[in-house]
Amino acid sequence: MPGRAGSGAVRDVPEPEVAEGEVLVDVVRVGLCGTDAEIERGEYGLAPDGADVLVLGHESFGRVARDAGALAAGTPVVASVRRPDGCPNCRAGEQDMCLWGGFRERGIKSIHGFCAERFAERNEYLFAVPEEIVEVAVLLEPLTITEKGWRHLSVAQRRMTVWEPRTAIVAGGGPVGILAATKLRLLGLDVTVVERQHKPEKEALLACIGAAYAATSVTPLAKIAERSKRIDLVIEATGNSAVAFECLRLVGANGAALLTSVTGAMRSLEVPADLINQSLVLNNVLVLGTVNAKTDDFRQGISDLADAERRWPWFLSALITRRVPLEDAARALPHDPSQIKTVVEVRA
Repeated sequence: MPGRAGSGAVRDVPEPEVAEGEVLVDVVRVGLCGTDAEIERGEYGLAPDGADVLVLGHESFGRVARDAGALAAGTPVVASVRRPDGCPNCRAGEQDMCLWGGFRERGIKSIHGFCAERFAERNEYLFAVPEEIVEVAVLLEPLTITEKGWRHLSVAQRRMTVWEPRTAIVAGGGPVGILAATKLRLLGLDVTVVERQHKPEKEALLACIGAAYAATSVTPLAKIAERSKRIDLVIEATGNSAVAFECLRLVGANGAALLTSVTGAMRSLEVPADLINQSLVLNNVLVLGTVNAKTDDFRQGISDLADAERRWPWFLSALITRRVPLEDAARALPHDPSQIKTVVEVRA
């Protein structure tokens, strides 16, 4: 119940009504993330019109329940999250860049999510995935955040004749951060993932894809950045606004800072505003925020998940560190820092 802390529960809800042009999907698994935890704490979320309850879950994986147009029964699919409101960008298929703010988001804002036995969705919001990635396809939606960010960054950096990024820092060792590092490693960048507390098991995991690891409890973030001649890209994925501002100071000449965290606690802090401003201006730094994703990003994400599975066969599966049955989903909502990714296993 959005706005009511601790109201998360497993409830019986009506079977989905399958309208003309919609596809019925049997849910296999759903990923849980920080947004779900915030909704469970009463900080965020909006139920559909006329309802008190919001079905959570926006990181989906399922199979088509029965033949529907080009999608045959059994086809593995992932659904996108945001639904358009009719603004010019939404009409162009870019609801991730909505101008009016009247969009709806599955499991977040004004429309039920996917953490149920079945859901119905329009064909254009479903993405068929190859069988080779079905075990990790639930990671597609969080990957698309970086896919969109990189797509926009690639366009924006055409502001100069030459931009050949070599070194990147990813602040945050959660799923979004690690998937961002995976994307950058596929692109050939030298990547260091940074988080607050040192976790040897995570360091070993990242080493499998050739990514470095550091902890600010051991080495300050600025010192970590000094290990490289120049930082071309910083991706912030900690959920901490203080870290986001600190990241802005790390970017080298002509580089970029990509901010992915939605920080909802309304905290205030003091920052060295002059130093940050000088760094951004004198180094021609680009600061870019990214949220949600469009069709292109889901398609690229499918390709990158498949590529990562071929290069590092067990790595993506290792990111899923906790699996719970549907009946235990509510108890799994609060954030657990000992886990990387928690998923709800709806059916085998």
